[in-house]
Amino acid sequence: MSDFKIACQTITWGGGQKDMFPQVFAEVAKAGFDAVEIGFRHIKDTEPAKLTEMLQAEGLVLAASHVGGNLFDAAQADQERGILDEVIDYLTATCTGLLMYSGLRYESDEQLAQGVDMLNRAAEKCKSAGIKLLYHNHNWEFENGGKVMHALLKDGCDALGFCPDIGWVMKGGADVVPVLDKMKPRLGAVHFKDFATNNPGCDTVILGKGVAPLAEAADWLKKNVSGMYVIAEQDNADVPAAKAAAGNAAYLKSLFAS
Repeated sequence: MSDFKIACQTITWGGGQKDMFPQVFAEVAKAGFDAVEIGFRHIKDTEPAKLTEMLQAEGLVLAASHVGGNLFDAAQADQERGILDEVIDYLTATCTGLLMYSGLRYESDEQLAQGVDMLNRAAEKCKSAGIKLLYHNHNWEFENGGKVMHALLKDGCDALGFCPDIGWVMKGGADVVPVLDKMKPRLGAVHFKDFATNNPGCDTVILGKGVAPLAEAADWLKKNVSGMYVIAEQDNADVPAAKAAAGNAAYLKSLFAS
């Protein structure tokens, strides 16, 4: 492998994964990954020390977690702790440096501006704790003229980075290389997701089995950045999660081998 590290988003194991973390982590490690990314809703009820212990038993680390929604409750007083405080404390305790955010939706220009402002404030708060907040896209950020992505690129602060999802970039109708070029100054990690088709819907497949421009993205990354996590994310699989993970790890290794 080059100096890229490969991680596995555990979404493939579904909503019950928190009750089977030892099995999940063993399967991820056997597949050949260095680390995992886990949605915060799955880990929040597991003590950070216990999660770290389970990961270390398999030679893994928590590379990143993932959140969505409003990170600041408008009804809270300034001195009250909110969800972002809880997340930051957890990631600090597990020595995790990346937090992914997704789901910025809007019904008006004002709402979009408020969403970007919320993310900017959250990114600065994360930065003060040594954590990088990265925006993870789906397809809609590139649709309707790419208004959401344009706002994130134009009005997002330097502390707000990006974790582009290559499969969703394609589904949104954008070309991957120009997108990566624009995100380069704030690029923090990359999600590799493959789809069976370019049609609407989440028809994910094992990496390299679909139509997403993953090799093109890997070539760009090797020429432009280094020391970054590339993360396999397969939402749905028609084979056991362990088999999907093994295929995804093998594909990433084939792309990023020295």
